[in-house]
Amino acid sequence: MIGSISSSSSMMAMPSASSNRQSSQLSDTQKETISSVLSQYDADSLSASDASDIVASFKDAGITPTKELAQELDALGFDAQEIGDLAGAKPQGGMPPPPPPPPSDEEENSLSELLQSLLETEDEENEDLENTQSFEELMDYTSKILSLNDSSKTEILSLLEKYSGEENPYSKEQTSNLIKNSLKETLNDSNNYKHVSFYA
Repeated sequence: MIGSISSSSSMMAMPSASSNRQSSQLSDTQKETISSVLSQYDADSLSASDASDIVASFKDAGITPTKELAQELDALGFDAQEIGDLAGAKPQGGMPPPPPPPPSDEEENSLSELLQSLLETEDEENEDLENTQSFEELMDYTSKILSLNDSSKTEILSLLEKYSGEENPYSKEQTSNLIKNSLKETLNDSNNYKHVSFYA
C-alpha cells in the first residue's frame, strides 16, 4: 500500500491544493464588500490607521486572509503585503508575522507515507473500495498537520514516530484508531494552527 502512495507522489499535492482552493473561494458578496471597503481609501496614500480599519472591516465581514484575497486586492490596485505591514505597525492592531515558507514536496510525501503505514489496518478485503476515500483522508490529514503551529506539529510527529517504532505494543487496528483519535483532537482545535496573515 505504501508503494501505491509512492507511485502517486507526483499527484499528491493536488487533492489538498484543490480543497484549499475551494475553501478560500470568495463569494460575489464578499468581493462586493472588498470593493466597497477599498473604495473608501487611496491605495497610494494608505496610513497605518487605514490599513487597520481595512483589516477590521474584512474580519467583521468574515473575509479571511487568503491568496485569493491578496489577488482580489491586487486587482483593485491595493497591495496585500503593504496593508499587512501598515496594520502591523499599529501596536493595538498588530498583524502576525509572515508565515514560514510552505512545506516541501519531500516533507509532504514523507509525512503522507508515514501516515499511510500507520493508518493501514490488517483488513485488506475492501482495499479497492476504500482506496479513494482513504487517499483523500490521508491527504486531508497531511495538509492539516503541515498547517499546525510548530509545537502542535512537533507533538503529532513525535506521536507518529512513537507508534512507527518496532516497540509499538499495539496491533495495526489499535494503532490506527489511537492515531486517528489523537489527530482528531489536535486537528479540530483551531488554536493549534498557525495564524494566517495577508502574506499568505
